[in-house]
Amino acid sequence: MSSNKTEQGFVSFVSGGPGPIDLLTLRGKSRIESADVILYDALLDPSFLELFPENAHILYVGKRSKEHYRTQTEINSLLVQYANQGKRVVRLKGGDASIFGRLSEEIQTLESNRVPYEVIPGVSSVTTGASDLGISLTVRGLSRQIIILDGHTILEEERSWMGMENFPGTIVILMGSQKTKELAERLIRKGVSPSTPIVLLENAGSPRVTYTVSTLDKTQSQGLEKQTNGPGILYVGEVVRPLLLGENKKLESISFLPFFSEPME
Repeated sequence: MSSNKTEQGFVSFVSGGPGPIDLLTLRGKSRIESADVILYDALLDPSFLELFPENAHILYVGKRSKEHYRTQTEINSLLVQYANQGKRVVRLKGGDASIFGRLSEEIQTLESNRVPYEVIPGVSSVTTGASDLGISLTVRGLSRQIIILDGHTILEEERSWMGMENFPGTIVILMGSQKTKELAERLIRKGVSPSTPIVLLENAGSPRVTYTVSTLDKTQSQGLEKQTNGPGILYVGEVVRPLLLGENKKLESISFLPFFSEPME
């Protein structure tokens, strides 16, 4: 997706993937290496800094829970400001920017100011985490649908739970690892079976990846304790039931080769 280029500055929204630099797309890498200005988010591996051109103007604009280095309004203004100076601007976001990346807000600002842009997709932490676990989010006859929820706000918005009753698929919750008890309780109240498996995966795509597996009823009473300071993803559904046989395991490095049980020659 892109708007028409002009002689003025240009903004490239680059999705950096879940963290490790080797999950960045080639197109994204090319835009970073040719950028005049880079505005980058949190949740990216420090090795990304090695890609940044020496002469580029670099701005950290990361936003974590309760820690906003720049407000969204400030970020929007910076994009327009540098583009109007004729700069090649890279807006570098973690994961895939189209999933809870506030991409639409920044695009609307550019369009209202007639700033040309492009959107470069990236590897989502949602699918990366599933690959680390060695599971498929969809399984014929078991899970035909996926719901992706925002754990930051979902407990405050009743409409987000519409259609959850007896949902025949896989539920993925981002940014919800600090509220596992409350989320499990709400899922059960909305009709999800208490015996449904739930997995908390941390540091998707990283050598530090870990997971903790339980069921909704146990999580409702005991919670799922984080093992690291890294970002966590919750997976809920029958597709993760096989993981109940290996609680609290640390995944081996082979997890980076999705669905293979042993290293390829």
